[in-house]
Amino acid sequence: MTSPFRINLCLLLLTFGAGSLSAQESATDAFANGVDLLLSGQLDSLPIDNIGVIRAVQFDLEGWEFFNEHEKKSTTDGSLPLKRFRPITQSDILQVADDHWVFLLHEKQGFKIHLASVTSQGVPIESFLLHDHYGYLYEKTFRAFSYMQPVHYNQEEGAFEFYQLTYGYERNPTLDHPTQDPIYHQSFHRVGVNGQGQMELLLSEPTGNQIFRREHVEVVSHEVAFQEFSLFAVSEKDQPQSAIWQADFVTHGDMDSHDSITIQLEFEAPWANRFFFLHPAEGTTIVEVSQRHENILSFPGDGSTCSLPRWRRFRSTWRDLHCEENFFQTVALDEQEKRRFSEYTQAELAQAFEEECGDVPDMASQSLVMEPSPSYVRAVVDQIVLRIGFLNASGRKEKFILLQLAGGC
Repeated sequence: MTSPFRINLCLLLLTFGAGSLSAQESATDAFANGVDLLLSGQLDSLPIDNIGVIRAVQFDLEGWEFFNEHEKKSTTDGSLPLKRFRPITQSDILQVADDHWVFLLHEKQGFKIHLASVTSQGVPIESFLLHDHYGYLYEKTFRAFSYMQPVHYNQEEGAFEFYQLTYGYERNPTLDHPTQDPIYHQSFHRVGVNGQGQMELLLSEPTGNQIFRREHVEVVSHEVAFQEFSLFAVSEKDQPQSAIWQADFVTHGDMDSHDSITIQLEFEAPWANRFFFLHPAEGTTIVEVSQRHENILSFPGDGSTCSLPRWRRFRSTWRDLHCEENFFQTVALDEQEKRRFSEYTQAELAQAFEEECGDVPDMASQSLVMEPSPSYVRAVVDQIVLRIGFLNASGRKEKFILLQLAGGC
């Protein structure tokens, strides 16, 4: 077991430099001894300041030119001073080889994360910048595995995986390019450390058209058509769960005039925060798009539910969706909005329940199987209503699209 004196000596050497305390033990030797103490659990953290600088490795790949130039601004002659990094902990030690160690290094200021190798004598070998991002509103560059996971280690491959990504921002996407974050360049990479402690690029390949995804995604459009305009939503091909609705709803071939269309949504259909695109007919101008929701009362039971779809429906006020260039986005509801309802008395509720659901169940039977009962009631969202206001030769008109949620979701 290492003595407390030796532990304190290593810490002093790392803090004040080897020359001030021992003529025989250098800063790199002290660091090497400190790693042993860190691995054995006798140290909580180990400073890395005093072992000098480490070479920063870059790979010259297509699309990386600006990222590499940006990174070079933080280096001096292609190296990084190790005083920029926080002390390492045991969790930062990734690999213990015969003659070197592999660490994750976190910069003291900011969020950058580096992969680094150091010899077992405490001499720095190489580093590679695993995570960084920079940019402004209209163009951003990332090196990361995802927004929420800056670094990712693939155990099977023995390497770190990340995306090199540059993308922009469009306030108003279009049906042809239905994203606010168009990708200018994206590629997927895998970097590891070889037996000599050197950084190696093990895989590099272009990716698809979705941020932090490798596959190419083809989008399909779904139409709701009136005579005056068509409304489109998009989803991923062969991914039905990504669609709000599947079939097209077309009315302009009918003889009758339609002011509204009701669309039955599947359970948990992703209607909130979705992009929609309007194509006005010739001579028609879209002037406003707004949204409201309607709540009803529901009585859940074990395996069955009864609802009051027509009784005192709560209708929210209209919310402007700020349609610009025939593009708008729906707004999600918070929990308070989902639970709002009109006032009523218990007697009124019981009467409405009996008219719609049948007799009120005996409370004594509820201990075995819970049946729908006015004693267990909740407000749920039944419909999302979109109101499209437009101008044409007939003046200002409105059409309504009613998104009927499955089961009162």
